[in-house]
Amino acid sequence: MRRLLLLSTSLLTLGIPLATSRAADAPAATADADTPLPEVVVNADRERGTAANLAIGQASLSAVQPQSLLNSHFIQDVASPISDYLAIAQFAPSASSSSPNGMGLSSKNATVRGFQDGEYNVTFDGIPFGDPNAFGHATTSFFPAPTLDHVVVDRGPGTASTVGNATFGGTMALSSATPTDSFGGKAMVGFGSGAGFEGNGAVNSGAITDTQGTRVLLDYDHTQSDGLLNYAGLNRDNALVKVQQPVGAATTVTLFADYSDLTWNNFTQQTRAATAKYGKSFANLTDDPNSQQFKDDNVDHRKADFEYIGVQSDLGFLRVDNKAYTYALDDKAIAGADQTGATPNAALLSTGVPGVHNQGYYRAWGDIAKLEKDVGEGFLTTTVRAGVWAEHARDTQFQQSYNLSTGVISALTPYKKYGSVINNYVTESDTTQPFVELEWHPLPDLTIIPGFKHIDFSRTFQGTLNFLPYNNRGDYSADLGSTMVNYRVNDQIAVYGQWAMGFQAPQVSVLESTGSSANRVSPQQTINYQTGIVYKTDRLVADLDGYYINFRNKIGSDLETVNGIANTTVYFNQGGVIYKGIEAEVTYTLIDGLAVTANGSLNSAAVKATGLQIANAPSSTLAYGLMYDKDEWFGSFLTKYVGTRYAGTGQRADGNPNVKLPDYQFSDVVVGYKMGDRLKVSFMVNNLFNNRTATEGSGNLTNPTFYYLPGRNYMGTVTVGF
Repeated sequence: MRRLLLLSTSLLTLGIPLATSRAADAPAATADADTPLPEVVVNADRERGTAANLAIGQASLSAVQPQSLLNSHFIQDVASPISDYLAIAQFAPSASSSSPNGMGLSSKNATVRGFQDGEYNVTFDGIPFGDPNAFGHATTSFFPAPTLDHVVVDRGPGTASTVGNATFGGTMALSSATPTDSFGGKAMVGFGSGAGFEGNGAVNSGAITDTQGTRVLLDYDHTQSDGLLNYAGLNRDNALVKVQQPVGAATTVTLFADYSDLTWNNFTQQTRAATAKYGKSFANLTDDPNSQQFKDDNVDHRKADFEYIGVQSDLGFLRVDNKAYTYALDDKAIAGADQTGATPNAALLSTGVPGVHNQGYYRAWGDIAKLEKDVGEGFLTTTVRAGVWAEHARDTQFQQSYNLSTGVISALTPYKKYGSVINNYVTESDTTQPFVELEWHPLPDLTIIPGFKHIDFSRTFQGTLNFLPYNNRGDYSADLGSTMVNYRVNDQIAVYGQWAMGFQAPQVSVLESTGSSANRVSPQQTINYQTGIVYKTDRLVADLDGYYINFRNKIGSDLETVNGIANTTVYFNQGGVIYKGIEAEVTYTLIDGLAVTANGSLNSAAVKATGLQIANAPSSTLAYGLMYDKDEWFGSFLTKYVGTRYAGTGQRADGNPNVKLPDYQFSDVVVGYKMGDRLKVSFMVNNLFNNRTATEGSGNLTNPTFYYLPGRNYMGTVTVGF
């Protein structure tokens, strides 16, 4: 019953990747395109028609861990403008994500190597951000595709200076565009399936000489759609401003602000019976006001903001990089008490339609400070890097049952003795991560980066949980070491290796646990081993890597009756998991402007004690197709394949037939025409062959529920530049 009452609010996670690079290299591993420190160099758009420009993703010759950079060409000319960052990142090896409502039209989870949302970091311009409670992501509320310049999927914990609350799972590093030196802009409109509309406008001021070269970027984006699922509409406005101000010859100050306002209809997985009756586009939403599935009674309204002030300065004897930031999400929602429709209204209320009102709000304040200094000569040439990340976050959650028909607060019948307030609590968290690392160059082409990081994380919980008063606190700490090596064999080939420790404090749901395991759950810890090789020429880019991750204290969950409340989720350390696999990417230009491209992975995420695969960890991934970009024409034909995986709690020894999910694939086609920077017209078809395979499931033994691939859909856009 608890599942019927709690409307999940899965939000954001954290991280900041870093890697050494050479100025001559193309896309380097980076989380921050604006940082002038020598380890960060981004040149996402090489000459049109080269393999580096046409690749789905690629690694850097200066990489110290497996990575894929998806450049601005991919985002602007291949991905749908409605996309969120997961719809872009899903084309990287070992990555998978699917939205049953269409890309960018619902906040859904992705996995990387089997690490779930909340087990990997997400950064924006180098800043880790996320829901402080669950470390998850509200992907539709932050940074739609038109606001992004490039995305780097780092599949590793990074160096010691890689900070965040889930470093072991890798980092999705999102980067905004840098304001240009010359005036210009663009306006785009698009129309698509599901009454979809996309409008975007961006203006660059150019360098303003009267203010010593101030550069300003403004971007506004509007998305609306009825959704590809029935009644699953979405409406979003996003505004962004970025200002870069030179101060003297060696310092740049960056001001950034982003605001998002989003409204959408909440939908849930459907049963097989519902699918048989209503089809795979049913979303447990109807137009019946007397139903808990009524579309107007299942609505989520989210407002998000993200701001930072960055200062980068080269003082000659010392380089300084500091970002002070804040971000927030305000989430108000109403929902039917049981949106699946399995529980009759009368079982929860004597008259009317039972529902819940949810209010959640969090804000985080933080600062990332880094100092760098070059020391030594010859064999002792070294860059010393040290710094600290500190963040404080506060989260409030309120949930109350009421009558959707009358708007009157009403206790649900099974819980009348407790009243109508289900949850009303405040959580606060504090994290500090000081670090130090040495970027040592004993030879001109050899880089060795040993590092050390200390983590302190604390969380408090106070208020009402599941109708009852509850207070708790958790304090966790760890010392993490790492060593990375990169060797440039020549101008085309590099090899690398990595050993790194990872750590994640338990999510707030563990602290909320009132069952027999309360306060006895240890933090999750990993040791990562990775090695790889990168090859790059204008005609061929390729990389290959292998990984082995020893995961300890993985947190699992079960249902218990606690304080008379049945089916209460409790948490425990279920043991260890071994993640291992191989990954590869290759792009080869057949003729000038035309390339064949592919990437893929073979993955395993098995419980040590049983050898059974964990939940939502695909056995393999593959992306392949053709890319074209020459003169006025551009286009692509790409297919993404995701292998079998297990729903629910993962592979089971009891043979539950509803746990194993089938492999699936979809193909996307884009055809476009450009007239320089003045005009661009494109047309795209997503899921060309209309595959409607199940992509997610509950794994229940009885009455299981599923999501499916959205049906074939279209989008046409026109962009005018000035």
